[in-house]
Amino acid sequence: MYCNVSYAQNTIRYTFDDTKTEWEAIKGSAETIQTGAYKGKALKIHPNSTIKLDVDLQPSSTYRLTAWMRTESGADAVTIMTDKLGKNNISGSTALASWTKIEKDINVSANQHEAEIKIVFENTQGSTNAWVDEIELVRTGTFKEKIYAGIPPEIKRESKEHLGIKTQPDSVIKWMLDDKIGMFIHWGLYAGPAKGEWYMENKGIRPEEYRKLAYKESGDEYFTAKDFNADKWAELAKNIGAKYMCMTTQHHDGYALFESKYMNAFTSKQTHNRDFVKEYTDACRKAGLKVGLYKTLINWRFPGYYDIYGTNCLRNKFGYTTDASHKENARLMKEELYCQTKELMTKYGKIDHIFWDGGWIGQQGSDADGAPFWESGKYMDPNNEWPINEYFQDIDSVTGKPLGLMGIVRKYQPNVVVNSRCGWIGDFGNEEGGGEVKGEIRSGVVEKCFTIAPGWGYTTAMEDPTKIMPITRIKRIFADCMVRNMCFLINVGPDRHGNVPKPVEDRLLEFGNWIKKIRDAVYSTRGGPWQPVDGQYGFTYKDNKIYLYLLGEYADEDFLMPQMDKGMKIKKAYNLYTGEKIKVSRKSGNIYLKNINAEKDDITVIAIELNRNVRKTNAEAEENSDRFLNQIYIESCIACNTMQLSMFLNLFIQDIPTVPTNIFTLC
Repeated sequence: MYCNVSYAQNTIRYTFDDTKTEWEAIKGSAETIQTGAYKGKALKIHPNSTIKLDVDLQPSSTYRLTAWMRTESGADAVTIMTDKLGKNNISGSTALASWTKIEKDINVSANQHEAEIKIVFENTQGSTNAWVDEIELVRTGTFKEKIYAGIPPEIKRESKEHLGIKTQPDSVIKWMLDDKIGMFIHWGLYAGPAKGEWYMENKGIRPEEYRKLAYKESGDEYFTAKDFNADKWAELAKNIGAKYMCMTTQHHDGYALFESKYMNAFTSKQTHNRDFVKEYTDACRKAGLKVGLYKTLINWRFPGYYDIYGTNCLRNKFGYTTDASHKENARLMKEELYCQTKELMTKYGKIDHIFWDGGWIGQQGSDADGAPFWESGKYMDPNNEWPINEYFQDIDSVTGKPLGLMGIVRKYQPNVVVNSRCGWIGDFGNEEGGGEVKGEIRSGVVEKCFTIAPGWGYTTAMEDPTKIMPITRIKRIFADCMVRNMCFLINVGPDRHGNVPKPVEDRLLEFGNWIKKIRDAVYSTRGGPWQPVDGQYGFTYKDNKIYLYLLGEYADEDFLMPQMDKGMKIKKAYNLYTGEKIKVSRKSGNIYLKNINAEKDDITVIAIELNRNVRKTNAEAEENSDRFLNQIYIESCIACNTMQLSMFLNLFIQDIPTVPTNIFTLC
């Protein structure tokens, strides 16, 4: 198959408008289409398919990769990634139904000159498709690989402020990097039809018809919740190694699993006389798990979601058309969100984690694009066109201003950590879907969330063991997250009665049994200290231990350790899963782990115990700095030469955290 590719100076551009350059479906199938393309023609990718493009690159270069991608509503993420670049491989994903621009920087080492671009769309619920268009690679500069004479410096998380709200400090968000594993739960009325959490929108079912799923009149699709037992869910979470859970308190269908006083709310308290969120949060705390809440912003029960100005109704499957009354309807949707956000922040004790979703308007654009409507920051704008009734406003006691969405959250839950899907930049990021995890160690806190069966909410495919993600694939995604200093949020979709499907539970328990054997390489570790090499190996570390993850494609019998700090020695090494000892050999200044027996297409973890900690404590770093500065002072006195002192400082100043001014006072 062919697409158009052009090479213009340092630009490589792939379009799908004619038949000049070949693309290959190495798995599944795809086709070029014009209807619905981003520009000209696009590539429509069918479920469970992988598309490959070969590309020639200049060695020692940095490129900016851009691509436009989208999925259908309710589909899993579509992923674009590179292969053949080792530790320089990258990946980027989107699950949005509107055209989304993916941008990634790619480094090409001196010995590299070719790569593969792959677009991967996994097996997804139903017959949903994905699209890609206008792929471009632009050379942006020269790449020179950093070489460290020892352990590389730690990658620091950057603190930011956006819309009047500061991101949480490291001391508050640290628990996510320590706890690593969470269990995601998608559960609601959509479990009845068993066709995924986007069932209402995919089928264009109006609210008055959809609400019948909460009552017995819907028959075999009735959301009975008769077996719902939050303690069982918490027990499963603990058995798979999770330290926190995150439950959908309300998905896009607008059905709240909690009690709400908002006059137009549709809740489980009304239909079942139960507050499922209360039962869930109580179970979390009883089990010693941190509490996470998923909350969507959008609500398909309101036609105004697609027509917020009442002048231009966006395309939708419900048959809604432009109506001036939709502007007020959109305001009511927003008002319900504000009311319910305060309820969730005030009625259920300490909340540790919030997973916002659905910040985009009419399922178009980005979450950031929707922020002016939702007023996602600290304060509301008095001139906003969709004002919240004073009765539902929350006022800042210091300024007297009405609080915006995140202002309410921070007021009542000052230590909660939230993602970026409400339009605010977030304390942590998400990489969504089952696509591969590639690239460097993440500089901020990033949570990988994915489901191991077609659909996030319950589908009948979850009852079929052949449709469940293989354990080796789950382990590979997990290992790729750990060596990149990421968190791992794995999803379950209970059925309409509240039971987790047995094939899903069995696979998760299999994963949990593996985690129990390698737990030392997981909890409270950090990714690194060296960058991972995609498909080959990566590392985590804690105190005086380094854990080597071999990622299933490493084929050598021995492993050459990267360069360590002067005076750092390996005391012993062993297979963390089996306990088998690994011989350590030194030759010509290099350190080798011998006969490592890496398992092909599976994960092998080797523990490496050192004679000292990988990272110096603050006290050790300060002591070393003082000792080093004293040495400089002594040598400068002997030299009594300002120029020699200046040269000496220029050589080593990057290793000194702070330099007192009196060091420049010579004898």
